[in-house]
Order: sequence, then structure tokens, then C-alpha cells
Amino acid sequence: MMQDAPLITVIALCYNHEKYIEECLQSVVNQTYSNIELIIVDDFSGDKSREKILHFCLTNPFCQFIFNKKNLGNCAAFNQGLKIAKGEFIIDLSTDDVLKLNRIQEQIDKFKESEKIGVVTSDAEYIDENSNWLGNFYQKNEQLDVGKTYEFMLRSSFMLPSSMMIRKSILDELGGYDETLAYEDFDFWVRSSRICEYAHVPKVLVQQRIVRGSHSNSFTLKTNKLIPSTVSVCQKALKLNETQSENQALIHRLRVLLRKCVYTENFEAGEAVISMLNQLQGHNLLTKFFQLLNTIKLPMNVFYLKYIAFRASRRFK
Repeated sequence: MMQDAPLITVIALCYNHEKYIEECLQSVVNQTYSNIELIIVDDFSGDKSREKILHFCLTNPFCQFIFNKKNLGNCAAFNQGLKIAKGEFIIDLSTDDVLKLNRIQEQIDKFKESEKIGVVTSDAEYIDENSNWLGNFYQKNEQLDVGKTYEFMLRSSFMLPSSMMIRKSILDELGGYDETLAYEDFDFWVRSSRICEYAHVPKVLVQQRIVRGSHSNSFTLKTNKLIPSTVSVCQKALKLNETQSENQALIHRLRVLLRKCVYTENFEAGEAVISMLNQLQGHNLLTKFFQLLNTIKLPMNVFYLKYIAFRASRRFK
């Protein structure tokens, strides 16, 4: 059984976050929960992040730090921290985000409800580069369905990775993050939801910063590496699926993904999506249309970026 105050490891990943890292790390120190191990991994920042990390660690000696000699990417950098983590539970924290004061205590309390729970999520709020509030992640009346978690992840994966606390044994069983991928969260959600239960705290427990040029914004860019990684995870899911309902969830995901392949001009990835849809007999008139656009390699990214910018401006008004 879980002890009343198990050790929590926060793995804080930094890449050129000199403007935000002090606020982020201080939010860890300020937690109402005290049994925390903080591991900071700087993935070869080119700004003054390292100097700020060293200064912080001088005044907070319970911290550990790793300075990479080259940029490894999020997945490999996180796995470095995971290898030395001693905590029973893990938070994967980007050092431009901020934890609410009661974040850890709220999620630990949720874990105490069942040993079957492997991941606890929460609501989150968006902040801008100056820490001004932009809006909440979950809109009014939206709910996170944790009943059929695996199927839910395939269909929409509607959560923020910054809101997760993870039981370390789950990460160990999965071998950490898949370092062949350009990003970690979708793959982790799919694989972990096959072996554990998810739970949700319906409160804002983290602030996620919206920064120009951030990793999440890269999904919209021409021939980005994130889309092919998403395709790779869908190929894994196709092998993991056991029911027709799960196949339908994957078909839904693939139909959306095919459009993104076309919009970002990831045409080779689009061919892989079309192949999966063929295997699942998941085509409809719309996917046939996008299959045609993918085949003729129609350049659409410039128009897609304008649409995304317009939609973002309306959401955060």
C-alpha cells in the first residue's frame, strides 16, 4: 500500500527557458507537499538557462541537475532523469510551465483511491509569455472520460501532458518514453492505458505557457517531424487493438490525421495513414478526397497556418 507521503520526483526538462525557469522551479519548491525530489535536465540550451539552474540549485541543495552536451530531444532527456529518479510517482514538467501550490497533494490524494490507478490528470489553464491568464484547457461542460481510457486516447487524447502525475512502475514497465519519436505524450497515453487505469482531478493544477515557436505549435508546420511520429503510434495501436469499437476509435483518429498530413504536406506519412484506413476499411467520401489531395501533393500549408492563427486569436480573446 502507498505510504501517506511517498516521494515524488519532478523531472523538469529545460530547453532555452531562461525567461521562465525560475518561476517554474520555484513553483515546485512552494508546493504544499514537501517530500519532493527535483531533477532538472537541460537539453543543451543556447541561452542562460544553465546559469539560472546552477544558481537555483545553490540555494536549493535537494535538487539534482543534468547538463547535456548535445540536444537529445524531449523523450531521451526525460529518460535520463527517469533513470536516476527515486520517487514512487513522477511529474514530467516543462520548465516554462508552472505548478499550482496544491498540485502534488491533490493528485497524491487521488492515487490513494486505488492501487490500479497509474496516471492522474487534472484541468489546466493557459498563460502567455508574461504569465497572463488566457483560458482553461477544458471548456465549460467538457468531461474527461476515464471509463474506456484506451479507446478514448485513440479517438481524441483530450488531456494535457503537463497535468499528469504518473506511477513510476508504469513508466518502468513501458521502458520510459520511446526515443525514436519526436514527442512522447500520445505514445505514452496509448501504451499506458492498456496496462493501468487513469483518474482525473477536475481542478486547475498547472499553468501551461503558450510560447511562440513552442513544441506544440510545431504540429502545424510544413513537413514537421511530429506528424510522422503520430503515424508511428497509430501503427502501434493497430497491433494493440482488440475490439471493433477500438478499431472505430482508431479510424476516427486516422481520418483526422490524414487531413493533417495533407495540411502540413507530410505526404509520405499520409500514404501510411491511407494504408491503415484501407486495412481497417475506414474510408469515407472525405478521406477519399484527402487521399486524392495527398496523391497530387497539393501545397496547402500556407493557408492552413493562416487558419490556425485566426482560430487561436478567437479562442484567447
